[in-house]
Order: sequence, then structure tokens, then C-alpha cells
Amino acid sequence: MSSLYLDHFGLNKPPFQITPDLGFFFAGGRRGDILSALLHVAQHEEGIMTLVAEVGSGKTLLARLMISKLAADICTIYLANPSFSRDEILGAIARDLGLTDLPRSTEARLAALQNELLRRHAAGQRVLLVIDEAHAMPLDSLEEVRLLSNLETDQHKLLNIMLFGQPELDETLADRRMRQVRDRVIHRFELTPLPADEAAAYVDHRLRAAGWSGSTLFAPAAMALLIKSSGGRARRINLLADKALLGAYAGGKSTVQVEQVRNAVAELHDNIAPPSRWRLPSWPWAVVSLALVLGVWLAVLLGQRSAKARAAVAASAETPAALARPASPVSPAVLPPASAPIAAAVAAVVPAAEPSPPQLPVSAPASAPALAKDLPPWMGVVLPYLERTQAQLQNPELSGYTLQIAALPREAPVAAYLQTVAQQIGSEQVYAQLSHYNGKDFVAVFIGSYPSIAQANAARNDLPGALRANKPIVRTWIKIRQDQLS
Repeated sequence: MSSLYLDHFGLNKPPFQITPDLGFFFAGGRRGDILSALLHVAQHEEGIMTLVAEVGSGKTLLARLMISKLAADICTIYLANPSFSRDEILGAIARDLGLTDLPRSTEARLAALQNELLRRHAAGQRVLLVIDEAHAMPLDSLEEVRLLSNLETDQHKLLNIMLFGQPELDETLADRRMRQVRDRVIHRFELTPLPADEAAAYVDHRLRAAGWSGSTLFAPAAMALLIKSSGGRARRINLLADKALLGAYAGGKSTVQVEQVRNAVAELHDNIAPPSRWRLPSWPWAVVSLALVLGVWLAVLLGQRSAKARAAVAASAETPAALARPASPVSPAVLPPASAPIAAAVAAVVPAAEPSPPQLPVSAPASAPALAKDLPPWMGVVLPYLERTQAQLQNPELSGYTLQIAALPREAPVAAYLQTVAQQIGSEQVYAQLSHYNGKDFVAVFIGSYPSIAQANAARNDLPGALRANKPIVRTWIKIRQDQLS
């Protein structure tokens, strides 16, 4: 990047370098919130985490800043170029841990690595593996990383793993051959492009970090063109802003005008205008598409049986036993494309990316005696499931995990859906809870109670295909109780 214009604009260092510089970190655009979430995960969670972002969005800077802020008891292995073979990646990790005289066989290397991890665990150290540009990893190497995630004591993982990559990482993990890796991803974050107001704040932040003390250096029209042409990506903003400043300096101007930005865009020789909406990875849309197809099929099925359904509803007003009659299954609400939810402190600061699918509702307080009064008559069959959940949440030694499979509007045929789920997995495994979110009432539906996250993930993998298609998420019972009391 250019340093010719520093004296001209009263700057003490180049403001728009494209190499990561921790001193220029911009906390806007949810970067600061995601950094806090990453630090929480690194210090408290166990498993695999992914962060995806378009090229030049700042994921490498975020990874390095997170590492710089970790506690002294966390040993970090950082792989900036993960294009290793299956054997090479084991060697790279082992060398970072100080193991130099490694055996040749994969099994012996893995054993040596496990022994070192056990030694560090006994000494009170957590070991974190951070892989940047993970989308470029060969599938065999990703599978080796998955095997490393299996190294554990009776209670703790020996190695926590963070994968930073471009959206192609989502596509790689969506590959059927990668399903065992995908199922071990407990958290997923997405670094989206900066919206217009945040992009303008980003430019001002970097200028002032470089010593600028004046008012607006970029004319409003020039800033608007810069933001539009950059697509909100930090690296592209840096490139264009640097070239525009150089052009203003060459022309003897004290501010940057549209002409300088236009020349900078032309100099890059490519079309960098963003699409009208930021692109999400393809796999969440595949899930939504599948849900829509299932919804259409179920709508036809429900239409064919509408007369029978109306008769069942009418009978329910006279005979409580009618509520137990089987009804047509309904498709649960599509859950967010993220993997398991993070702890409450982290979830509160990481909102869903734009454009956002529906979020799970937060449970509203409800006691067992009040449930029947709150429910419409046709949902009376739901009461046993609600009472089971309340009994679970009132346990003073509450712990463990469950799978949330749906968040259904209360006007939907919830009873029919619960009966369908109960027929597939057993009614004793089904829980329900009244929830309220964004002014609307829901019924959250859960399956099972599991002592560990590994068992919950295994149970999720064993669900019938129709339930797995809706992307169930792992939740802790304690978090569900906290939501109810909030």
C-alpha cells in the first residue's frame, strides 16, 4: 500500500494496508460481538467451530486478534496454510506442540500426539487448533481433523478446533463424505459484508487510527461510490481507499472526490459491485427448499383429508378422547442454519446473519397448572408433554442436553405433529414448552434428554430422516430453564 500521501494528509502510518494489523481492528459490523463469542468458545466450549466469510472480509485478522487475547493457559496451534496431506497435517500440529522426533506411521504419530495432549491437559492447559483458509483443505485432511476431535479424557476433549474459511467451507462440509465432520460442528459463525453505514464508519476508524484528525476526508458522493464498489468487504475497501487517496494526493487535492474513487475502481479492472442481497452458503437454502417441497406434499395430503380433520376437531369439543386420534403430520418450522446454540452469554451478542431465517422463540414463563387454561381446546392433547417439560425444568439438579426439533405457531395443528413424532420415537421421549417470541406464541418441541453433548449429537444422527431434514439443534436444559425465567 502507498505511503506517498501520508504527509499530505497528516497521517503517521498507511491507513489501508491489506495485511492484517491488530491495531486497526474495527469492532463494528458485529466484528466485536463475534470476537467476544470466539473468545468464549475458545475458553469454555469443546468441539469443532466454523467461521465463514467471503474473501477479504477480515476473518484472518479476527482469528489472529482472538489468539492474541486468549488466556495464558490456552496453547494455540495456528495453521495459516492448511493444504497439507493427511500425514502432513499431523506433523504440522505435532511440531507446533514441540514434538520433533516423530515416528513415521500415522498410528504412531497419533499416539505421540495424544500423549502430548494428555500431558498438557494434566498440567491444566487447553489446546486450541486454529486453521485458517480451511476451505482449501483436502477432504482426507479434514477427516483427520475430525479424528483429532475424538481425542478425549472421560470428561473433556483434548483438542478444540476452529475452522476459518470462505463459504466453500460450508459446501465442503455439506458433502455426504464429510457428514461425520459436520456433525461435530457445535458452533457456526458468519462474517457478513459491512452495510453502508458500518462501511463508512470503518473507513473513518482506519483513518483516525492512522493519525487523521480532521473532519470528513472522503466527500459524501465519493464515500457512497467507494462503499457500493467494494461490496462491503474490508480488503476491497482498503484497496479502493488507498488508490483514491493516492489519486487525490497526485492531483493536489485536500479531500477525495468521486473522480478519484471512479479511477480507483477502473484501475482494478473487475466488476466488484455486490449483488442486491448478500449471498448465503448454498446448503441452508437446500434445507429450506426441502422443507418447502415437504410442505407442498403435506398440504396436498392434508387437503385430501380435510373433511376427516374437521370432523375430528368438531368431535374434540364434545369428547376429550377425540384429541388423541391420529391426525395428518405437519412439517415443523424451519430452524436456523446454524449448528448447536452457544452459551447464553455468547448467543446474546451474536445475532443471526442477514438475510436471517426465523429464530427460535424464547420461552415465556409458564407453570403446569396454568398450561391448560392458556391452551386452546383443540391443543389439550399437548398438556402431558408440557407437564413433562415443566417437571424436567423443576429438577434442582438439572443438567444435560436435549434436541429441539421445531418451534410451531400455536394456531398450527400441534397435537397432530406431536402425535406423529411420538409414533416415530415414543411419546415418553417428547417434550413441549409454551414459548413467546416477537409478539407471537409458539410451542417448542424437544426430543430426549442426554447426559452429554456427544450423546445428543449421536441421537440427532439417529433420528428418522423426516426429523433430521429440519436441522434439529442441541440445547442444554439449563439454558431452556433460563429462557423460561427471563
